[in-house]
Amino acid sequence: MQEIENLLARNDIKKAEQVIAKQLRSDPGDHERTKLLLYRARVRLRGGRPDDSINDLLTICSMAPQQADKPELMELLGDAYLARFETASVGFADRADIVQAQENFQRVLNDYPKYPNRGWINYQLGRVALTENVVDRAEHYFQQALLTPSTTRALTAFCFERLGFLTFYERRDLELALGLLDKAVDTYPSTENQAWLAQVHILRSRVLREQRDYKQALRSAETAITIAANAGSENRASLAEALLTAGEMSAGFEGRERDTLDYLHQFLQASRKPLGVDVTWSRVHELLGDAYFKLSQFEMALESYEAALQYNPYHPWEISLHYRIARSYYHRNDYANTIIAIQRLMQAAEAEGEPVNDYHIYDILGNAHFALGQYHDAQESYRTALEIAPGTADGVEKIRKYYQFAQELS
Repeated sequence: MQEIENLLARNDIKKAEQVIAKQLRSDPGDHERTKLLLYRARVRLRGGRPDDSINDLLTICSMAPQQADKPELMELLGDAYLARFETASVGFADRADIVQAQENFQRVLNDYPKYPNRGWINYQLGRVALTENVVDRAEHYFQQALLTPSTTRALTAFCFERLGFLTFYERRDLELALGLLDKAVDTYPSTENQAWLAQVHILRSRVLREQRDYKQALRSAETAITIAANAGSENRASLAEALLTAGEMSAGFEGRERDTLDYLHQFLQASRKPLGVDVTWSRVHELLGDAYFKLSQFEMALESYEAALQYNPYHPWEISLHYRIARSYYHRNDYANTIIAIQRLMQAAEAEGEPVNDYHIYDILGNAHFALGQYHDAQESYRTALEIAPGTADGVEKIRKYYQFAQELS
């Protein structure tokens, strides 16, 4: 048992489960078997397998019904039900798991007023309240958890992180949110799995971005990448999220296009390729396209923009993407495909019932027609551009000059 405890303290989940399996095969007595199953339930929950954890705990209850009233078992069962709800695929989460989690946690608070880990129970009830979007109740539980004894070493940091999350997303108090997240970082024990800090720094980056402190926001995202990259393959999801955050941030800085490409390509490698529509992958390819365009890598820009539309055929900025595709073709001197891209843009706008009132679109269309010697079509495009362009708009004199050239040549 001590060996298992030591392995859990080192977060060596795989080795701990191997030791437990070996002990279970040795045909232990009922009392020892119950202890081993309880350990295995803990190990499986920490390994991201709440279903298996619940099965072990229910087996214990059937083997030894008196164990069902033990606070340690109720706590772990509540943890497992909450984890199963949170990790369920979209559309498959079962609210019954939340009810079960809440009932187990509440029984511990009601029946065991001196239970040494009541702080953790309050924290978990706060997370349950978040799943129900009851913000005031969630805040109450997190604050109560800070004031209640607990055996969970990182509980203080966990509470500050959740309070920072609520303060940012629900209260929109950026200064207070950042202060709470800084407390989460400062109070997190160095002996705990440092991978958790990656999520805190990602959240800090978002708060800093809202404060328009873009340099610090990017620095926080880069800190998250470093932490997640050093935390092992089991933290791949955190690494991917940190890379995406850094990629989005660096895209806002002139001259950081290569950094943007590096972060976003690493994100694609760290993420599982979606089978169908995926707005995140669409956004990533859109950002890649913009970075490639700025670097004059127009072929790569085209591929990225087309991928953005494939991953999200209902893209809210579809017209803008078609324009960027047309612009990329134009800079490759592929004028025929420039015209085709503009035609696709017009069709998309018509389907959406949106007017095409950006003079830049008609300007580039006129340029493509002019380059192909299609002077009558160029003249019509330039005329439309001049009709809708503000009088002081950039490039109006150039458009007017080429409009006259097209008239003379048509």
